[in-house]
Amino acid sequence: MRRAERLFQIVQIIGASQWTTAQTLAQRLAVSERTIYRDIDHLSASSVPIYSQAGKGYALLEGYQLPPLMFSVEEWQALLTGLAMAQGWAGRRQAQALRAVQEKLAMAVPAQLRAMTPPVSAPPLPERRMLGAMLDPLQQAIAERAKVRLHYRDLQDQHSRRVIWPLGLYFWGHCWTLAGWCELRGAFRHFRVDRIVILQTLEDSYPVRAGQTLADYQASFDCATTEEKSDERPLSLVRG
Repeated sequence: MRRAERLFQIVQIIGASQWTTAQTLAQRLAVSERTIYRDIDHLSASSVPIYSQAGKGYALLEGYQLPPLMFSVEEWQALLTGLAMAQGWAGRRQAQALRAVQEKLAMAVPAQLRAMTPPVSAPPLPERRMLGAMLDPLQQAIAERAKVRLHYRDLQDQHSRRVIWPLGLYFWGHCWTLAGWCELRGAFRHFRVDRIVILQTLEDSYPVRAGQTLADYQASFDCATTEEKSDERPLSLVRG
């Protein structure tokens, strides 16, 4: 957890109860009491009105609170809907991060919004859980510019093995596709993530090279037509 996130949570935890001890804070945030003492000193130096009392712990000056985030009811419901759908289709680590985002937002909105439940539900079905196992390493490989080796089954049930420079992931409402530069074909290719049989992240990283970036992919091809095409054919060029 980043320090800025921890400081925010400390203020929220202290503000939610009359008194809070350093031991309680350390247990809640999985850090040492020494870290909590340093964080409290930092918050006090930043003009957050935290005061302490021996035997009781820490408290916030009465009436002090972080300014709430202001959303309309429609905006808040739309946000909850988006977060619920994203969690249902995301990789495991990203779903956990999205849940943390939702919890933090809920702590920072007025009570009447906080009490609302998401208007939709997108439960992670078994096939989505399997898909999530692919999305996490692909997202990490994209972030680290790491090459990946795919054992892939295409639309014609033909199997191939190839090394890809993963550039981006696209969600189509019922499936994900991976866009990347294929070393075997020497060109951009796309792959449905649910047709990847085996995925291996390699130690080699790929360079940022003109003509082979995600921006080049997006500029050169009509991404809206990629979902059902075979990965063996270049994507349709955008034509005016």
